[in-house]
Amino acid sequence: MSQQSHRRGFSLVELLLVLVLMVLLVGLIVPAAHALQQSAHKQATVNNLKQICLAIHNANDTHKRMPPAYDKFNGWQFPASVHVHLLPFVDQNNFYQAYQQANGKGEVTETNIGVFIAADDNSNAAGKVKGVQNFAANLRVFSIKGAQTMHDKDMPKLDATEPGNARIPASFPDGTSNTIVFATKLAAAGDGGSRYSAEPNSKFAAFFGQNAAKKPADPSDPTATFQLQPAAKDARNSPLMAQSFTKNVLVGLADGSVRDVSAAISAETWNRAVHPADGFPLGADW
Repeated sequence: MSQQSHRRGFSLVELLLVLVLMVLLVGLIVPAAHALQQSAHKQATVNNLKQICLAIHNANDTHKRMPPAYDKFNGWQFPASVHVHLLPFVDQNNFYQAYQQANGKGEVTETNIGVFIAADDNSNAAGKVKGVQNFAANLRVFSIKGAQTMHDKDMPKLDATEPGNARIPASFPDGTSNTIVFATKLAAAGDGGSRYSAEPNSKFAAFFGQNAAKKPADPSDPTATFQLQPAAKDARNSPLMAQSFTKNVLVGLADGSVRDVSAAISAETWNRAVHPADGFPLGADW
């Protein structure tokens, strides 16, 4: 007689055990995947900012000076922001020519340029603001008056289209490795944000550093070093401040390097890092 093999199914306890194990695995995998995604986004942002910092060196080599804050000045062909004049130096020369031909109007101002975008900023996820950017330029570097004021005084407000005359390394007696040239900023903030073609007096200004800081980072205080993960309304109300996506703010230095700056940095050290020629060393908290 042939023997029949009997196959026993899973018991309820075994099924429950498998389900528990699956839930535990998912609980471990999802945070790890999220952390990997955040790390990848952060690295992409760092790479873009580094490319922009290197672009000012290439622009300086070509024009014997860096782009002005917003003007037609000393060889720059037409009035435009720092970011627009950097387009040829971030592999966007065709777009730069199109921008000039369109006189900076229309569709050219609504196009997003990949290198100007921070992957870890979600403020413009809906795409409501066009022509955005995430790396604000330091007015203390790209404007003459800003480069001549002392950080330990309340820096006077700058004219909206004051021309710049900065050169590398002549305009950085404090050292290119000690001077912030770009810092992160939210792309969208309520009915404001940051557009790469905007003038310094715009609610979409792609600049920071107009006045001296008086206190460490804060979400809403306009006298702080930078806005710490600000709400949209607070970012909208302070269009000339750097803004962080996390607990630190990412900055690009004039030597082409990129680093995180802690929210705990003192106002004095921040002011010294923003000013390229105050003659003071950075603090121990840098």
